[in-house]
Amino acid sequence: MKILVVHEVSYLRKVVYEIHEFPELLALRGHEVTFVDFDEDATRESRSKQRIRKIVGRIHNQANITLATPHAFGAPSVDRLWATVSVIPLLFGLFFRKRFDIVLNYAVPTYGLQVILLARLFRVPVIHRALDVSSKIRVSAWNPLIALWEKTVFFLVDRVSANNPAMQTYVSKNLPSFMGAKVDVHYPPLDLQIFMETNRDMELAARLGIGTNDKVVMYMGTFFYFSGLPTLISSMERNLKSNPALKILLIGGGEQEAELRALVKELGIKDQVIFAGFIDFRELPKYMALADVAVNPLENGLVAGAAFPHKVLQYMAVGLPVVSTKLEGLYAAFSESSGIHWVSDSEEAAREAVNLLHIKPEELKRIRKVQRESLERLFSIDQTVTSLEKGLEALLRKDFVQ
Repeated sequence: MKILVVHEVSYLRKVVYEIHEFPELLALRGHEVTFVDFDEDATRESRSKQRIRKIVGRIHNQANITLATPHAFGAPSVDRLWATVSVIPLLFGLFFRKRFDIVLNYAVPTYGLQVILLARLFRVPVIHRALDVSSKIRVSAWNPLIALWEKTVFFLVDRVSANNPAMQTYVSKNLPSFMGAKVDVHYPPLDLQIFMETNRDMELAARLGIGTNDKVVMYMGTFFYFSGLPTLISSMERNLKSNPALKILLIGGGEQEAELRALVKELGIKDQVIFAGFIDFRELPKYMALADVAVNPLENGLVAGAAFPHKVLQYMAVGLPVVSTKLEGLYAAFSESSGIHWVSDSEEAAREAVNLLHIKPEELKRIRKVQRESLERLFSIDQTVTSLEKGLEALLRKDFVQ
């Protein structure tokens, strides 16, 4: 198949996640993949670079993809707005020259409607990939308009692919009742050759200020406003002050980082909370291996409940005991038999994480086995890519019995 993939973030700069995994894995299966992105960090120097070019995958360097980027001025204040217009001639030219079979769309507010309308002009079916609640993922004055755009995208596309059952429910609720059946679930892929158990790198640990006998609770991912991290850190204050060998390792960054750094300073625990920043995708397992317990303390609500935090899959794959709030989408996928320790809120996540630092070796071995089996059953590359591939093929055949 000739597949056009569209999203509104930078393919080359954005932290690696599903928008890189699925296109590259589809390319490795012999499909011709073109990716239209938005270079949110374009500079005046980079704007003149070739806007349609061949690249190799960021995860799989055997994957060959055509990357297309609309014109930008190199001025962040205007480029996002300008992209809503500059993407139209780019897309038109691609549809005209490439003769795509299908569009896999991740875009909502910036490109969503343009992609769908041009695809209709060229009679190319569109499947929208729903990963999160676009109008709630960040605090913005534009959210009411984004919510309207989101509903319109759901309505106009031929099919919707949700990354978990809770997202499927959310999309269905935003569609007329007679359209609810056009939403499918395709779980995201997890490369178990990259994310696996590995020994602690003591040199790396020392560079980060982690001692040989330290116990480490880790969070990895974006620091969204609903991360639950302020509550988690505050709830662990007493444990941290009474035990200098206890550390919190934060891998990632985002909108809450300044708030978290200020909180850590205010609580007087700066030496025990480590901000590692964003780490290269293939280096993540090495950093994750520095931890003893991994936490996912996201606040339970619409935006976190409908999303599917990929970090939890990666925690499980590297063999860490996992504590997570009982998010609707996550729980629907795993239930009670996955080895995850479910909690009701971020405060309870802190208590449970501290308790799990003293887990017995036999119990840890059992948890690792159960977690690995759950991942292999639902999220292996072969399973997930085949599932999405069948969804794309079914749309081309207008046959939706899967």
